[in-house]
Amino acid sequence: MAAPLTAPRTSFNGNITGHRSVAFADVDLATIKEIKNLVPGATVNDVVLTISGGALRTYLERRGELPETSLLASVPVSVHGESSRDGGTNKVSSLFTRLRTDLADPLERLHALAEANAVAKEHHKAIPADTLQDWAEFAAPRVFGLAVRAVTSLRLAERGPVIHNLVISNVPGPPVPLYFLGARMDAMYPLGPVFHGAGLNITVLSQNGVAHIGVIACSESVPEPRQIVEGFRAELDALLEAVKANGQKSGKRASARKSVALD
Repeated sequence: MAAPLTAPRTSFNGNITGHRSVAFADVDLATIKEIKNLVPGATVNDVVLTISGGALRTYLERRGELPETSLLASVPVSVHGESSRDGGTNKVSSLFTRLRTDLADPLERLHALAEANAVAKEHHKAIPADTLQDWAEFAAPRVFGLAVRAVTSLRLAERGPVIHNLVISNVPGPPVPLYFLGARMDAMYPLGPVFHGAGLNITVLSQNGVAHIGVIACSESVPEPRQIVEGFRAELDALLEAVKANGQKSGKRASARKSVALD
């Protein structure tokens, strides 16, 4: 698993204020699944992280801020079914993953993410789920609360090592339409937490065949988050095109090998 405290510094990695900026986008879930099915070993989450990394790469590149090393994201993961704790408790942990924003090619980025995430999940499984839950539920409110106050007062988030650049969460929702008091819900845009040192959050929630993307940030750090979400559809299209082009090349190579064998 990628190690925390190794993230490069960006404009959204400092102390945050109480002001927030938000932006939303929709992408086709079927396209995400099509890519996943065409790339062996890839998951829906790998595809979401790949297009997120591409959108962030474009955003930072346009601002002249793209780091040479990859951004590091904290990704919440479920430990439901692995923990013996009562159902009323939180069953969520997290892992760290590099978004490979150092790679321009979207397919190369997806392959790198899929491979790294498979390893990270194995490392994550090596820690008992109950231990992960105990940390999330008991240690965090006490120790983390004290640490946050120290970071705030000393402004350590602006000059110390960057723990992680942002949080990215992908939540699978219902594959059918939802209704509220008889009215159909066309979209649900999730907004996750931001922290000192990580003033940007991307959360994806799928519902009825659409992946709804909510981006929230400290407005002083990211005044125009729409510049990030605008890149999601473009990145998804570019990734699908790259996957299909690679499949065509592979098919031609296979045909050539078959022809040689027949000859």
